[in-house]
Amino acid sequence: MNWVNNKQLHRFDPPLAVEHLVYEVKPQAFDSWLEAEFEFWTKGEADRFPILVGKEMWLCEGDPHKVTIILYWESLEQWKAIDPQWLAEHERQFSEVVGADNFRLVFEGHAQEQYFKISEYR
Repeated sequence: MNWVNNKQLHRFDPPLAVEHLVYEVKPQAFDSWLEAEFEFWTKGEADRFPILVGKEMWLCEGDPHKVTIILYWESLEQWKAIDPQWLAEHERQFSEVVGADNFRLVFEGHAQEQYFKISEYR
């Protein structure tokens, strides 16, 4: 087997603003939450805001219904300029579809400390 490392270092200049969210989702609602999350937030924001560079979702090993979401934005200023009324209405519609009692936001890392992505190796 001849394996070749094709990964490359990618630097971000300017650095990308990082949004860090953690949700707890009830087990019985997890699949519908995941589908709606993609339609409402991942595609919903990506289709509307070209400043959304990328998004990752991670599961917690000890609690598979705790989901960490990391979003990368072109700049902090552009991200924070997103219309709060649009966000609130989108959240209302999302909660209606999924059921507001089926999930809850438990942590906003970016509210504690703001991080910026400077590079990745892929």
